[in-house]
Amino acid sequence: MTSQTRGEAQVREVLATFRAELRSLPGDEDLINTRRIDSLTFISVVTALIDRSGRDIDLEAVSTARLRTITGLAEEFYGPEDEGRGTR
Repeated sequence: MTSQTRGEAQVREVLATFRAELRSLPGDEDLINTRRIDSLTFISVVTALIDRSGRDIDLEAVSTARLRTITGLAEEFYGPEDEGRGTR
């Protein structure tokens, strides 16, 4: 696995509570289209991230495409980058 932000690590921990193998997926893999998680699990993951991060997001204002990947979830719930990780 390549370098990851603290947010990505948090998302991976949440995903692993549903299915352990989700921890090692690439950050840009679409979790829905690849059928790694179903729609009910997706809602449970988002709820768990709201609880863990303490940040509620407006699901109507955010692109659902951003919430389909580990990287997108991490950016929405924990910010775009952790300090010291470099720029995109």
